[in-house]
Amino acid sequence: MPGYRMDLSNIRVPAGVLLAGSVVLGHLPSGVGLPCPLRTLTGIPCPFCGMTTSLRGLTAGQLGRSLAAAPLGLPFVLAALLGVVGKLPSRLTLNYWVIATVLGAEWLFELFRFHTI
Repeated sequence: MPGYRMDLSNIRVPAGVLLAGSVVLGHLPSGVGLPCPLRTLTGIPCPFCGMTTSLRGLTAGQLGRSLAAAPLGLPFVLAALLGVVGKLPSRLTLNYWVIATVLGAEWLFELFRFHTI
């Protein structure tokens, strides 16, 4: 079954920007961040709601706070670290069902976290 193919050969700079932005974000006041457009318009959080808070928690060394905000924050940062040091494969294929399952689980987590369901 074909999946989603990602070219990761040029991931070093975007991964470095994500990590640098996370470090800077960790030193800014807690109200600084991008609002979620979906949550702003509808009151329903998207699967990525909480990522800013998660990254802020990781850079502050608060793993529990980070995971409580968005469990996907930790794998994103780990993948970014691997990307910066060149340890990610240049190409990666993920099955669509894996992507849908992970995003669906994260979205359910956020819907519960924000007491939407």
